[in-house]
Amino acid sequence: MPSCLCAELEPLRLATRVVVLRHRKEAHKPTNTGRLVPLTLVGGEIRVFGARDEELDTTGFFDPARRTLLLYPSPDAQLLARDESDTRPVTLIVPDSDWRRAQKLALREEKLLDLPRVRLPAGPLSSYRLRRHPDPRYLATFEAVARALGILEGPEVQSRLEQVFRMLVERVLSSRGQRASVE
Repeated sequence: MPSCLCAELEPLRLATRVVVLRHRKEAHKPTNTGRLVPLTLVGGEIRVFGARDEELDTTGFFDPARRTLLLYPSPDAQLLARDESDTRPVTLIVPDSDWRRAQKLALREEKLLDLPRVRLPAGPLSSYRLRRHPDPRYLATFEAVARALGILEGPEVQSRLEQVFRMLVERVLSSRGQRASVE
């Protein structure tokens, strides 16, 4: 089974814009899932953070025609939901790093401090089997994006993105010579 997903991807055009803030150390990891965002979403993008003496580029984050939200489960985060009283499209900012670095970004990056924070509702445990976290409720970046877009854009979007996520996991496991399917 070839490991490249490119031939099977058809990017979705959505109202929600997703911007992944990927730590520089994630860039070349085959287990990084944030890299799927620009491959699966028209207008999805990745911005790198964590380089010494380099400021986070937040160009376009603060457009009054859009609601900008930071997907990060801090204690003050509100449950992500469609806001029927505010019909502007959403720009969803999503940290992509290990949890320690993501927390530092969310708590210390001055340009993100005033963004409303949102969290996902409780849901199924992560199906990410490429890296382990002691808390099984934690999700891979793309898995979190799929669930968030399921709320904002509908269950069909979530289902399609979760299918891509499963293909990535299976192909990486297969490339390692590990059994991909769980019985």
